[in-house]
Amino acid sequence: MKKIVVILTSTVVLFTTMAWAQNNISDLHKYILYPTVRLRSIDGVGSGVIFSSATQKDGFADTYIITNYHVISSGISIVDEWNSLTKKIEKKEKRATVEVEIFKYMNVSIATGTLLILADIVEWNKDHDLALVKLRSDELMEPVKKLSKARVNALRIFQPIYVCGAGLGRPPFPTNGQISSLQEELENLPFWMINAPAVFGNSGGGTWLADSLEYIGIPSRISITFLGWSPNAVYHMTYIIPITRIYDWLDETGWSMVYDKDAKTHDEWLEEQKKLEKK
Repeated sequence: MKKIVVILTSTVVLFTTMAWAQNNISDLHKYILYPTVRLRSIDGVGSGVIFSSATQKDGFADTYIITNYHVISSGISIVDEWNSLTKKIEKKEKRATVEVEIFKYMNVSIATGTLLILADIVEWNKDHDLALVKLRSDELMEPVKKLSKARVNALRIFQPIYVCGAGLGRPPFPTNGQISSLQEELENLPFWMINAPAVFGNSGGGTWLADSLEYIGIPSRISITFLGWSPNAVYHMTYIIPITRIYDWLDETGWSMVYDKDAKTHDEWLEEQKKLEKK
């Protein structure tokens, strides 16, 4: 029996039937359901979470969504374009606008519609399967509570978790399970595995610790086995991009500011990189 791993395109969903009483219902809505959004690119639908929303010096807020690269990849193209100054054909990157749907609710839990906000892809990496999207909105929003770097080593197998995403294009809904492994490696990159089942499409959504409601990573892939010629998804083997890798990627690309209020702005980081290149 052959086993492979595939990415969760279009949307992701995760299931289990356990429940935890540590958190009240309003907190579960506030920190898990409400920050989960649906993303639409040119020919793809997926999920994302409000990773950061903070008021700037001008009094307006900047809000960033974290998601998978493969959710928004159809909005990115590299084209050959003639440069009249250099008289050469050069490669140029073009990024399409992303649509972010933030759901509105009645009576706490009943989804009644969406607030559609256009957004820009500000950073992406195909190998890491990560993308950062900035909303074209100056409204302050409620972001996820993120597991700090200092607490990562406290994670253990069997810890209960929740997952939330716009599964199969539906309004965001939660499922639950446990951490199954903290030492997976796919294509030379670290992943964690959870046993909350997933279906295609919830990519870019989130995984949260059930006790503290801290965000710990992005559902990204599931296992596939082949029995004869027929592929079969192993729904209880979901691989998530750990928050440690998200932090490292943001640091490497100058976006530490989206999780560390004391970090340099991206523009300041860019200026610093230019000075280092001149030395």
